[in-house]
Amino acid sequence: MVHLSNTFPELFRREAYAVTLALNEQQQVQSTLDDVLATREIEGLWDKDYSLVPMGELEGRDEGEPIAQKNMSMGYTTYGAIAIEMSGKVGLSNILKQRSREFTAQDGGVNEPKFAGYLADSVVRQFTLRDAQKRRKLAAKIFNYGGIQAGHSFFNQYVRSKSSDVTNSNLIYDGSPLFAYPAAAHASFASGAVAGPGSSAVGTTVDYTGLLADTGGYFNAFNLPPAYWSLKRVWTHFVNNMQYDDNDEETEIMPDTLLVSSHNYIKWTEILKSKFVEPTTDGNQTNIENVFYMEGFKLKLVPCRDLIKNTWFLGVSKSRGISICKAAGEDDPWAYWRNEEDRTYWTSFERYWGMWIQNWRYWCAGAISTDGTTAPTFGGTAEADWDTIPSGV
Repeated sequence: MVHLSNTFPELFRREAYAVTLALNEQQQVQSTLDDVLATREIEGLWDKDYSLVPMGELEGRDEGEPIAQKNMSMGYTTYGAIAIEMSGKVGLSNILKQRSREFTAQDGGVNEPKFAGYLADSVVRQFTLRDAQKRRKLAAKIFNYGGIQAGHSFFNQYVRSKSSDVTNSNLIYDGSPLFAYPAAAHASFASGAVAGPGSSAVGTTVDYTGLLADTGGYFNAFNLPPAYWSLKRVWTHFVNNMQYDDNDEETEIMPDTLLVSSHNYIKWTEILKSKFVEPTTDGNQTNIENVFYMEGFKLKLVPCRDLIKNTWFLGVSKSRGISICKAAGEDDPWAYWRNEEDRTYWTSFERYWGMWIQNWRYWCAGAISTDGTTAPTFGGTAEADWDTIPSGV
């Protein structure tokens, strides 16, 4: 009969901690998205915050005149929530029985230090690697599902929190998809405007096939292929048209990160790292100096294997626009127990995960999947022709 002492759980935890630490040092559980998205702690299963509508522009006054009052108000209510997203358990008794000779001590009992070390190197390692994989995939879903114009239940914090106090909506806080096309543009809180003062279209359309009109307003989704001209186009819109706060006043947020699907990583490396770009124009080569090669325009190129092929996103790393949520004072993810009904031993792993969308302005999609699974094809245009700007765009 298998019997483990009362000291085994602590011995197992120490070994589990050592393996987890080693995997972190070896960078086997790191994700490129860890360097892109901010982290925020949540007390309980959900929390809420308000977008503070900033005051209007400051004005001058003559001596003796009263100071003009400037009011600030609470804006959109934003929610963050966590749920158990990584969970699993393993029976230890069968493992021990199957390899009893290896883990038998001289007194005939269990060599617990050796058994704990084996479990850490096998069970703990696998759970930890799968945990990192799931967290990476969940973070990528923010971008993969964010372009679905009807919204997706992944963004419904009511579903994640199971709380009636949380808004039941598949859209983000302002009633739009995270990455919104011009037809479903974001609206400012102060006036409901969908375009800032002086906003103007960057081009004619925001897609490669010329079906979606560019309005120059509060939208942050394009569908353009990985190309130098596409990046210039999206960067220009980001800086000039997305830079108005919820009071329709100008702000200044400069993008520093280009997040891309690993499938297109080499293509984007060529675009960003070449000093000159050479688009074909009527059969002639024209040398144009790459602006993204210059200081002040350089972008951090971040590939992610879980992003849908051909999608790409321009944004600000570690901003509070999109945050990954974790439980404050998170408990030990490992549990160990004996089932008295059949006298078997078990260990389980469980971790919470969630996300919080607080400001859409920090990210703009250069190309999105409109259903969360299908890669954009840009009208079937061959990759060799992506560098050519289509007529009317």
